[in-house]
Amino acid sequence: MLSVQTTDAEYDVRPNSNISRSPYDSSSDWKRARGILARSFYKELRANGLGGRQIVELSNELLRLVSTDVEKGDHNW
Repeated sequence: MLSVQTTDAEYDVRPNSNISRSPYDSSSDWKRARGILARSFYKELRANGLGGRQIVELSNELLRLVSTDVEKGDHNW
């Protein structure tokens, strides 16, 4: 039987750990990814019948949720 030794620190996923929670390590990767994600999300919303006003309202609700996290002191926003 193969035995592998690991330490708990290797799997530390607490918010303050040094493990990156994002697959986008560079800002250029994130810039490209967020553009793709935004276009895909927008197309999906439009394809499901949402109009411009509804998309803006949804965007405002998403911003409200993030603002609430920031107000609570959530540093992982």
